[in-house]
Amino acid sequence: MSFPLAEMFFSSYRRDPNSNYLVSAPTGSGKTHLAKVVLLEGGGISIYVSPLKALSREVYLDVKDRTRAVIADSDVYEDDLRHFKGDVLLATYEKLDSAIRHDYSWLGNVKRVIIDEIHNVEGERSLAIENIVLWAKEKGVPLISLSATLSNPEKYVKWLDAKLISHKERTVPLHECIAYPYTLKCSNGIEENFKVKPTRNLPKLELLYNVLEKISSMGKNALVFVKSRKSAEILADKLNKMGLRTSFYHSGMSQEDRKKVLDLLYKGSLNAVVSTTALGQGVNLPVYAVVFYEMKLPLVDEKGEFKGWKDISRSEFLQIAGRAGRPKYDKEGLTILIASNKVFAEIYSRKYFRGTANPEVSRPDLDTLSLAFISWNQRVDFQKLKDSINSTFNFRGVDESEVERSVTSLREMKLLELRDHLSITPLGRAVAISYIDVKALKGFPIENKEQDLITAIVSSPEVAPSLRGCKEGKELLSKWMNGESIEGLCVKLSHKDIGEFISNSRWISFAMYRVMRALNDDRFRKALDIHLSIKYGVPVQGINLARAGIPREIIVDLLRFNVSDLTDLCVLVGLKGIREQMRKHDVEIEVICRKVYSDDPSIFDARMALQQYEGKEFELGELVSRYGRDTLAKLMRMKLLQRRGDRFVIVGTQRTV
Repeated sequence: MSFPLAEMFFSSYRRDPNSNYLVSAPTGSGKTHLAKVVLLEGGGISIYVSPLKALSREVYLDVKDRTRAVIADSDVYEDDLRHFKGDVLLATYEKLDSAIRHDYSWLGNVKRVIIDEIHNVEGERSLAIENIVLWAKEKGVPLISLSATLSNPEKYVKWLDAKLISHKERTVPLHECIAYPYTLKCSNGIEENFKVKPTRNLPKLELLYNVLEKISSMGKNALVFVKSRKSAEILADKLNKMGLRTSFYHSGMSQEDRKKVLDLLYKGSLNAVVSTTALGQGVNLPVYAVVFYEMKLPLVDEKGEFKGWKDISRSEFLQIAGRAGRPKYDKEGLTILIASNKVFAEIYSRKYFRGTANPEVSRPDLDTLSLAFISWNQRVDFQKLKDSINSTFNFRGVDESEVERSVTSLREMKLLELRDHLSITPLGRAVAISYIDVKALKGFPIENKEQDLITAIVSSPEVAPSLRGCKEGKELLSKWMNGESIEGLCVKLSHKDIGEFISNSRWISFAMYRVMRALNDDRFRKALDIHLSIKYGVPVQGINLARAGIPREIIVDLLRFNVSDLTDLCVLVGLKGIREQMRKHDVEIEVICRKVYSDDPSIFDARMALQQYEGKEFELGELVSRYGRDTLAKLMRMKLLQRRGDRFVIVGTQRTV
């Protein structure tokens, strides 16, 4: 397939590869193809960042066999890229920002950065993008920025100091359609007046069914957008009952369940997928039409509690609409707006087809951005900080007094210090590399030594929203940490939601550990224990077993038998019941214990003694002659021997976990 956009870009890029480029073109015009070509050209380290792990992984899968590519999809606060070795790094905005804050040495070899969906600088992802661009400007690293929905291209050109490559046409044409009871009209000439005998008094649903049936009769499929998870599930169920092969898709589903839906879509087994914005950005899907059944999105407060509905913006609309008619899959695509009547049809057409893309601007926190910038700069005076902040997208033209206020606030919080220049303190570095907002630090129990750390974690602004209004967060987290069942708690949360809550709690607990350690606060050990218990879902005593790869449900049972040490477990494997339980849970215990046996052969001897004498009576002399006195001492210490007359037996013959 020909990509005119790529030809336009490379005619300029080949002549001047060290300039910054801003590529503005519709979805489906070949922006991702362009990015892959650049990544494969080599010469130093190339980095591609996007808003979604799935999008970065998609690019990774296409380039991994042709270059040394690394996908960074771990938690943003983890220090796992320190020893990065590769030619291409694929990540989210935040993961690269985290690497920059850590100031890894390999960053000096970066030759180019590609930022996909650069318009996200106007939304909630702005902080990471701003810091990446500040770093690239400071280090002289060329940027290639991509977007389909720029509200003001000239503003972006000035911010990025970039050459604009603009292309209006999609490689695959996307036709605009409006539907209202019972008519469908499209810009490519498709027009249909459906003959419907309303039987359910649900004209909008019947219209949707007719639209999807027509698409299905063409041998095509559709992505149907709705406002909420509940809407997705209910509508998918109704469409299935009406005879259309339909699945729902939303962020509350497990990764496995979402993959199943996408696999069915790729195989052509579905007429429609009903989805929230979870499928709204970036990922290349074999979808012919995107149908907007609902034009609302939920409004939630800082605690994640639902507060009402808002209209979908035109920028959000264009992102979702762009999933239709993708290269490789179709020669055209449709965007269809479903309206309840002709009046709304005209309103929707005017707003979404003929309007201007104006995303909701969400400026990053100035204190957090200032701290992030200083974290990777060795010596920054106030003038340089002010000039740098003034060069950003969101703070261009910022008043000097705002930057002064920010510096004063950071100094009062002991995150910065000022001598002949601004420098970050150990506490400031802990906050920066933990990837938390400065305002989140105010919720940490730094002054209040009596405050419960788990309560502070659950109520932090990074964790509370993931509870989606559930009031049982502390109990849920405590039970999880103790290895107990969390069944019946926060019942409105999906398994994925609970996973997100636990993941965010793990992040904030580690940030709390770093902060307290930087402050020489003795509670840092407690914070680390909490973090590890959240990470593995077991009490502190079972962490070593968890690190060795023993599953959570087995560890809890082992702790009941006072087994918290891998060495002791590798002895107990001699018992038949233990071995059977390990096999039942697919634990490769022989592999896990191999190093233990190699480091201390007496452990293996003790295990074999259990295995040989289980269910038998024996004399101590016999055991000693076969396995030695060290083995006897070990079994006695573990209280595994019991006298029976003048002979002994193995205690725990029936022990299982």
